[in-house]
Amino acid sequence: MPEPTTIASWAAAIARALQARGCDAPALFAQAGLDYARREEPEARYPLRGMTRLWDLARAATGDPAFALELPRHVQPGTLHALGLALRVSPSLQDGLLRLARYSRIVSDAVDIALEQEPGRMSLVFRPPHHDVPLADAAVEAFMATTVQLGRSLAGQDNALLACEFRHTPAGLGPYERWFGCLVRAGQPQNRLVFDLALLQAPLPGADPQQLRQYDAAASAYLGRFDAQPVSQRVREHLVRQLPAGEPTREAVAAALKLTPRTLLRRLAAENATYKELLNDTRRELALSYLRQGRSAAEVTWLLGFADPSNFARAFRRWTGVAPAQWQQAQRTVAR
Repeated sequence: MPEPTTIASWAAAIARALQARGCDAPALFAQAGLDYARREEPEARYPLRGMTRLWDLARAATGDPAFALELPRHVQPGTLHALGLALRVSPSLQDGLLRLARYSRIVSDAVDIALEQEPGRMSLVFRPPHHDVPLADAAVEAFMATTVQLGRSLAGQDNALLACEFRHTPAGLGPYERWFGCLVRAGQPQNRLVFDLALLQAPLPGADPQQLRQYDAAASAYLGRFDAQPVSQRVREHLVRQLPAGEPTREAVAAALKLTPRTLLRRLAAENATYKELLNDTRRELALSYLRQGRSAAEVTWLLGFADPSNFARAFRRWTGVAPAQWQQAQRTVAR
């Protein structure tokens, strides 16, 4: 199963929260193995492994175990793509939560989100990951906090939140109780937000059925593109994740994508691509990005899965006509 991903605009909100705390966001992105420049690309996505590391680095850099609660302040209308816009014109908070559950994969497909109803209550449940890639507790906290903040802004008042439950146990519940303004429980069977159903069903002042249809269509179209992602793009994403462990074979990549090597070749050919070209192009793009970030040639050699620095140097000369150090120095000169 391919590794889950998170929309880059969500990472951009993390960058803004880090900068507001005086942290070097580009450096932290680089340490997490994420290309900082891509955070502003409309439909770019980051692998979950890198996002998990970014959350760990962010909490360490700020020294704040509850740093995730900062994120809602930095979420902008387009952060959640069409989903965020659809929420703003939904007829009720209940309807908004239904859309959140339906389209949450736009933000990240790392967890499943579902609604559960019981007498007088409705819960938004963040189900445990169905994959082996670790998911940061802070990522769940941030999404839950953002959901609550969106509800508050839509309703113009408290949004009927009755309880907040975490599967994990935060360092201290005080900041969470103050932020959520309700009972917060840790060590629970699942992550969930519990709401008063009657208040969720109250009409919202910003409801706009015509705009809602447009945003629903945009959200559905995005998921359609996401689900129909070209095989060549999936190969690129797998290479980015696996190159630090060494150059993966074509057979290994095919297995990771649940394809036979023959099927992989056939599908790539249909997209006018080859495995060798994708490997070369991915390495070249990453090399230029890493060197712009100030990483050494020795570190880039490892990140790109080359056996030794001389192999990387030869490949880099083939791509650019100059040595890595020479190219990097030229970039610094231009930047001045």
